[in-house]
Amino acid sequence: MNKTILLISFIFSFCSVTGQDISFYKENITMKIEKDYFYVTGNYYLKTNGDKSATLVYPFQVDSLMGEVDSIYIFNLTANEPVEPLSNRRDGIVFRADFGDNTELLILISYRQKLSGNRAEYILESTIGWRKPLDQADYQLIIPDNLKVVRFSIPPDESILTDTERIYYWSKTDYMPTGNMVFEFIDNK
Repeated sequence: MNKTILLISFIFSFCSVTGQDISFYKENITMKIEKDYFYVTGNYYLKTNGDKSATLVYPFQVDSLMGEVDSIYIFNLTANEPVEPLSNRRDGIVFRADFGDNTELLILISYRQKLSGNRAEYILESTIGWRKPLDQADYQLIIPDNLKVVRFSIPPDESILTDTERIYYWSKTDYMPTGNMVFEFIDNK
């Protein structure tokens, strides 16, 4: 059975029109700010109780400080094959997630977004659309040592400093976000 899953308020949201046989239960996201760009690479874990495919919408933050998205790449890690978007708009992409004979699916999504200011944002509020918290959510933000984050909407759990970068970490269980991850930064040098 094929379910169409709709976008709610430009959020990475998987809400089914007639019920939810597909669940989004885990994510592992690496973000990087570098030379006026925000890079995101995420692993998204899905389960099904019967549906073999779903049409999903993956949104991008659209505002005056978050510019165009390019270098979009979607890969079905379970089937070991690339996924072509069905539609590519300024505010997001639409693609089909095929489970095949599997009950679990791992999708990798990667993109680059132009920054027009000193703020980057990753959409988390989508978990609300699933109506249940993520079992596990892990996030990393990598910034060059010439930048300093002056505001986190969600404070990191820890950070490490290398010779050239600072890496911030978040690890959440039973996680229902109440807002997006927003990073405001300044040039530190």
